[in-house]
Amino acid sequence: MDNENQTLNSDLQRDFVGEIVSLINDHLNDPDFAAEIDEYHPFDISRAFQLIEKSQRLDVCNRLPIGNVAAIFEHFDQDDAIEYIKEFTSSFAVAVIDRMETDDAVDLMQYLVAEDEDTDLVNLLSPKKRNELKKYWNYSQNEIGSVMSNSFIEIPLSMSVKDAMKKVMGIAGETDYISILYIVDKQKLVGYLILKQLIIARASDAISDLVETRFVSAKPTEDKETVARLMQDYGLSSMPIVNDEGSIVGIITHDVMMDIISDEQSEDYAKFAGLGSGDIEAQSETVLSSVKSRLPWLTILLFLSLVTSIILTVFESALSNSAALAARIAVYMPLILGMSGNAGTQSLAVMIRYLIINDKEIAKATIRKHLRREIGTGIIQGLLIGLLTFGVIIVSYLIKTDFSIDGKIWIYAIVTGGSIFIAIMVATLLGAVIPLVMSKLKFDPAVASGPFISTVSDIIALLVYYSISLAILLPLFT
Repeated sequence: MDNENQTLNSDLQRDFVGEIVSLINDHLNDPDFAAEIDEYHPFDISRAFQLIEKSQRLDVCNRLPIGNVAAIFEHFDQDDAIEYIKEFTSSFAVAVIDRMETDDAVDLMQYLVAEDEDTDLVNLLSPKKRNELKKYWNYSQNEIGSVMSNSFIEIPLSMSVKDAMKKVMGIAGETDYISILYIVDKQKLVGYLILKQLIIARASDAISDLVETRFVSAKPTEDKETVARLMQDYGLSSMPIVNDEGSIVGIITHDVMMDIISDEQSEDYAKFAGLGSGDIEAQSETVLSSVKSRLPWLTILLFLSLVTSIILTVFESALSNSAALAARIAVYMPLILGMSGNAGTQSLAVMIRYLIINDKEIAKATIRKHLRREIGTGIIQGLLIGLLTFGVIIVSYLIKTDFSIDGKIWIYAIVTGGSIFIAIMVATLLGAVIPLVMSKLKFDPAVASGPFISTVSDIIALLVYYSISLAILLPLFT
């Protein structure tokens, strides 16, 4: 067991991409090069392709079986796949696309046609591949039909286990997903059967006696993020996609579901950072596209920040006759602004997560319960942070004045701690309410991003802190 763990750890520490690059640089012309590079996973080879020259990529692809090249291309990001496929001749590109998984081939071909790169490639594909692509072509990028796979096994309900086993053995080699067999009757999906159950069943058993008729399915036009979340909720390794007639037209496998959720999280992270488009493509993003995605939100935040500046200007004139109070307020202003912004961002992140998981629709009772929880959280957090701030101010002045402070300092500490308490409580509530409001207005709640809530929290915190300070402290320090 220890030897197995050592071997596993050794493999995890290996630099596979570096090894592949070295293999290409030093042994590309070796007679057994194809066999040597075949020892590595297509994912690692795809990463190595990004580190070598165009001429080397072409040489490697010309030395590999076309099926291996297709497997490598299935692991590229869309932008890289498009860049590299354009390096090939039309005949070679068609051969690669012809061997790719249908969903990956559709993404690639749709982009090439949309950009008018080379529409002739579609006509050069084999009739079988062309017919497969047509089934997916009309689905939008956000629909689950655009990423479903047609490589699965259908078993007629009327079959016996013996006949079903023969069919599976006959086509398993050409089918990517065989863990679950989909049972059909008169071309309609009626259930499924796990392969293991088929293997251990008696040959004389009927499929109709083994089929599981309770299953979760989706329509090809449904939102792919919704379907991925549904698969996650039910813990499914695959999900059938059925048309209006009840016939199975494809499946979504677990790895595709993980890709969808990963892409969704990247998009939400981008929006949370204040990037409206949700795109964070380091490889393909240009300076102009980066500016276009960021400038609108920065402009909005600029005008919101101007409100902060106006507040400071108004209160600065009110404090012009009390330099001592102005200095004291300035000391803890960054603390109040920072804590309110942090509290608002935390609450915002929780609410956006709620909305995403529930497909942006939450029952009113759940909303009320969540808001009550956020209010309670804001009160307790604000109270604790406010008391801690009060204690820090008192201790610092005790040390500074040799343990002798007057009543003004006590009031100053109470006002500062109380301001933090109110600011955190309000910011926490705003962080929960703003995404709800934006969702009701049919805006993506993720657009209520961290920078937005931080700026709003700053405005609230300044108004609270200065208002209380002017009302209570100004008479004491003038």
